[in-house]
Amino acid sequence: MRTSPSTQLQKSRLGIQGLDDITGGGLPTGRTTLLAGGAGCGKTVLALQTLITGARDEKEPGIFVAFEESSKRIAMNAEHFGWDIPQLVRKNLFFLDAQPTTDIVLSGAFDLGGMLAALDAKVEDMGAKRIVFDAIDVVLSLLNDPVDEKRELYRLHGWLLDRGLTAIITAKHDDHPIRGHLQEISGNLQFMVDCVVNLSHKVEDGISHRTLRVIKYRGSSFGENETPFVITSSGIEVASTQRISSTGSLASTERISSGVERLDTMLGGGYFRGAGILITGSPGTAKSTLCGAFLQAACQRGERSLFVSFDSFPDEILRNLASVQVHLSKYVKSGMLEVLALRKGNASSEVHFMAIKAHAKAQRARCLVIDPISALSKLGDEVTVHSVVERLTDWAKSESITLINSSLLHGDRPQLESSPLQISTIADTWIHLSYLVNAGERNRSLTIVKS
Repeated sequence: MRTSPSTQLQKSRLGIQGLDDITGGGLPTGRTTLLAGGAGCGKTVLALQTLITGARDEKEPGIFVAFEESSKRIAMNAEHFGWDIPQLVRKNLFFLDAQPTTDIVLSGAFDLGGMLAALDAKVEDMGAKRIVFDAIDVVLSLLNDPVDEKRELYRLHGWLLDRGLTAIITAKHDDHPIRGHLQEISGNLQFMVDCVVNLSHKVEDGISHRTLRVIKYRGSSFGENETPFVITSSGIEVASTQRISSTGSLASTERISSGVERLDTMLGGGYFRGAGILITGSPGTAKSTLCGAFLQAACQRGERSLFVSFDSFPDEILRNLASVQVHLSKYVKSGMLEVLALRKGNASSEVHFMAIKAHAKAQRARCLVIDPISALSKLGDEVTVHSVVERLTDWAKSESITLINSSLLHGDRPQLESSPLQISTIADTWIHLSYLVNAGERNRSLTIVKS
């Protein structure tokens, strides 16, 4: 009698939040996933990180079969991620070196049968649940026959299915016409496996961008769009491209000081706790000063804060603000305030977004200032950057962090008021700073556009 398959597909958590979100909980348990991409896009790191998560957090022993780099080099390269691979190797992790030697001479038929037989014993001995075959194209290229390659791929895939292992196979995918052989291997695998993730690493306008995209996932819904990711000191971090839902959250009615008494009066008591505030104006209209006054008031209340600048170095910021009686140095020394300088040309807007979140979490910040957020407009297309700013604002609200974004406008005429990146619509309070020139005298003006 035929039994009906379970309608609930089991998934194995990856330990990479953004990718777990995109895949709806992880990769398919007991099935095979292909990671395909060019050199330097992060295939080995991603595959190893999922294996580490299984061995360390899920108590699922794993095996890493290395066809390209030696296990010693892989472990050495992964040291700075802080994964403590030697400790895991003693318990739930095993590396198998399977690199072909440079002087290998093929004599007679070649197949993967011997290696798989050896792995059978290791799987049973460890009780392994997960396995990675890294750079399968390296060993298959020895065959030099598309029919033989396909035969060995089917042999490997069948072996994995019979043992119910949650498997990842990595393979190079290169669009260069001379290296079309790689497409054949990757293409054959894409039809066999249950899940395919493509990784890419490209440079646009001199800025490095790493992205991934889930191409297929049998039996499961998934996020289909290309998603940015970065390789950090703790491993791979994948950006969440979904806006955070505020359903069920309560908007705070608490007021906190802007740091300027008369502005607090104009605002009805100050900014709302957890609100998003936008300060716009031309150069020299005192946007940074208003941001600094807010942070000084926050630190005086004992609230840990973060100041992110895209224009100046920390020492310059502290010196310049001190000249207008905004003294932040003592709060930096005590750890109440962190001043972080980012350079807009060093990374993409997504990378800056993840860096800001990481620093805010480490600082346990309740107040966050980004000066100016408009610097991100030069780091990609307008739609992408607008999405980053939206998600940054949503994330701050979800964490009850009061966020101030300053934005640089060009021109000093009030009728030219506008908001770069079109973010004024998502700001709870919009303050516009401008110049008024009359009879040769230049004065600054502050307007609350909305609150």
